[in-house]
Amino acid sequence: MSLAMGASDQTPPSSPEQAPPVPPVPPAKRSWRESLTPERKKLYRNFLFATTATYLSVMITKRAITARRHVPSLFHHNNYVPQFNKYQDGIQAVTLGTLLSCSTFAMGVTGVALVFNINNPYEFHAAMRKYMRGLGLQTELSKELEKNLDPRVKELEDAIEGFLSDSFPEERPDAKREKKN
Repeated sequence: MSLAMGASDQTPPSSPEQAPPVPPVPPAKRSWRESLTPERKKLYRNFLFATTATYLSVMITKRAITARRHVPSLFHHNNYVPQFNKYQDGIQAVTLGTLLSCSTFAMGVTGVALVFNINNPYEFHAAMRKYMRGLGLQTELSKELEKNLDPRVKELEDAIEGFLSDSFPEERPDAKREKKN
């Protein structure tokens, strides 16, 4: 290269000690989709499904309500009562109400699970127990009542807890840890 093109007559350093320090290259930014775990993707998918079901149930209900609206024709009186079947209307009302309530409940549950990153009932149980203890809801009175519990009642509680924990050993979170060890 010639000096006219901007090249200098300095020679590059021959040893690594003379080389200028190279700034570190920042890692490539990952998109938010690449950083999602499979469990988190499942939570998003469930919430999307529940939201879609709620939207569809609202649209079905709106269509059913507008179909029942009576618009009198030109020569009908305003006080004209159209013919209807009360049994069919009752069944339709119960069906639409059930559809709306179930889809809205599903959307609420999956939304809470998504926000708090809860993947199964055991994680929900652990989160609620941690939250309730953090609020201090276990009062002195409840602690005192636990201490003064009748031994027969305590024995019955332990028997029921033992029976339930033995009935479903593979579903308990501590059973998974026991298998790994």
